[in-house]
Amino acid sequence: MMAGTGKENLINQLKGAKESGGLKKYVSFLALAIFALLVGCGTFFTVGAGVVGVTFNTITGSTAAFSQGTYFKIPFVESVVKFDVKTQREDIKADSASKDLQKVHVHVVINYHLDYKKVNDLYVKVGRDFVEKIIHPAVNESVKASTAQFPVEEIIVKRESVKEMIENVLKERLAKYHIILESINLVNISFDEEFNKVVEQKQIEEQKIKTAEYRKKQAEQNKLTAILEAEAEAKKQDLLRQTISKDTIMMKWIEKWNGQLPTYMMGENAMIMVPGKGK
Repeated sequence: MMAGTGKENLINQLKGAKESGGLKKYVSFLALAIFALLVGCGTFFTVGAGVVGVTFNTITGSTAAFSQGTYFKIPFVESVVKFDVKTQREDIKADSASKDLQKVHVHVVINYHLDYKKVNDLYVKVGRDFVEKIIHPAVNESVKASTAQFPVEEIIVKRESVKEMIENVLKERLAKYHIILESINLVNISFDEEFNKVVEQKQIEEQKIKTAEYRKKQAEQNKLTAILEAEAEAKKQDLLRQTISKDTIMMKWIEKWNGQLPTYMMGENAMIMVPGKGK
C-alpha cells in the first residue's frame, strides 16, 4: 500500500510541475505580447490638419515641431503634445480707467493663431495653458494702457482710436510668444452707473441749450422775414404812388364801369360827375 501511494504522489508531482511550467510560459508570452503592443503603439504618432505636434525628449530636454503627417518617436523617452494652429477666438472683459481716473469696462473679442513654426518654443517657455498665462493678461494690460490716454468723454467719441491703440499694444505683446493677433473688436464700452447718470444729465442740458439756441435763431429769422416783407410792401406802395396819375385812375374807373349810370335820389335826369383833368 505504501509503495503504491508513493508512486501516485510522484506522478502527481511530475504532472503539477508540467502544468506549472506551461502556465509560466503562457504568462511570459502574454507579457511579451503586451510589451510589444505598447512599443508598437508608442513608436508612431499622427498629426492632423491644422494641428502641430510637439515632441519632448525627457532625457535631453529637446523639442521638435511636426505638421500634418505620421512620424516616429522613441517609446517611453519622447512624448507628444498637440497644438491647434487654426484661428482661435477669445472673449475677454477688462476693467481699466480713463485719463481722468473714471472707471471704464471694455468687452474685447480677439481672433488669433499660433505661429506653427514656433509652437515648440511656446511650449517650452509657457506650456499648453498660454491662454490664461499670456493672452488674458496681455489683453487686460493693453486695454489699461490705451484707455489711460483718453479722458472719459473722449473714449466713446474716439472709439476707433482707442481700438487701434489697444490692437497695436496687444499685437506687440503677443508677438513675443509667437502668438499672431489677427483682429480685435470692442464689443462694448461701459462706465459706472453714477457716471452714466452724469453723462445723461449733461446730454439733457446740452439738448436744452441747443433747443433754446434754435428757437432764438428761428425768432430772429422770423423777425428778419417780417422786416423784409414790410420793407418790400412799403417800396411797392411808394412805387405805386410815384407812377399813378389821374389818367390812370380814369382808365381804371372806365375799365370797371358796367355801362350803367348810377341812380341818385336827385332823380334819373341828374348829371353824373366824371372826374376830369385839373386846370
